[in-house]
Amino acid sequence: MACDPRHVDRIRHPQKLGDKLNDPDAHDASFVVLFEGWIQDVHRLHASLVRQLPSWDWELVIVDNPVDDAASETIAALERVVHVPLREPVGWGAGQNLGLRQSTGRLVCVVDTSVELTGDAIAPVAQTLDDTRVGLVGRWGVVTRNGFDFEESSGPDVDGVEGYFMALRRSELQHIGLFDPKFRWYRNADIDFSFRVRHAGLRTIIDPGLPLERHEHRLWAQAAEAERDEMSRKNFFRFRDHWGNRRDLFVALDG
Repeated sequence: MACDPRHVDRIRHPQKLGDKLNDPDAHDASFVVLFEGWIQDVHRLHASLVRQLPSWDWELVIVDNPVDDAASETIAALERVVHVPLREPVGWGAGQNLGLRQSTGRLVCVVDTSVELTGDAIAPVAQTLDDTRVGLVGRWGVVTRNGFDFEESSGPDVDGVEGYFMALRRSELQHIGLFDPKFRWYRNADIDFSFRVRHAGLRTIIDPGLPLERHEHRLWAQAAEAERDEMSRKNFFRFRDHWGNRRDLFVALDG
């Protein structure tokens, strides 16, 4: 179903929403989601937050790339949701930045709708981030020795925290910065951001014990192979342009 702006009050100029990065913390945690379809996955993620985090004050910030009005109305009706319904679609990096700018949690967690909480994930994340040397923590991550080939790692220190779940202190965004908005596809945008965190002198780590389950990543599964390859290639070269000469940031080569 095509989007009908008469039914949903969509945001034409998202830059006019302003920026809450300097606002005082209003919640324990903000979970930031870019919605690009598959409303049932949003339901699953939201239900897991309600079920697993009863003792925490959290919000779910959903940047709603226009899919259809029915999905937008469903999102708007969910409890604890900050709904950002866009009139025109944005890319992955720009969408995450919009969500981060509207977040007011002490901790911010970029999370994909393919992820489901199976337990209290905030407690271990908060404990990890109490160490001010740590800038970014996730559940899944990769390492490299040459800046070209990446492989999954059990950590704890990794070169890239994967974007399925990335958590950090909101206060760090002031000097780390946000995602590169020119990453319109998700692949390698998370690694690029992880290198930005490491460039700021902070550790990027994963905790394989975080109670998170990853389901099918529909954006990847339902994209044509040629399209996936082309968008991933463009993002990889952008990552290389930023960090290809920064071998000092590679975890495997530290020390």
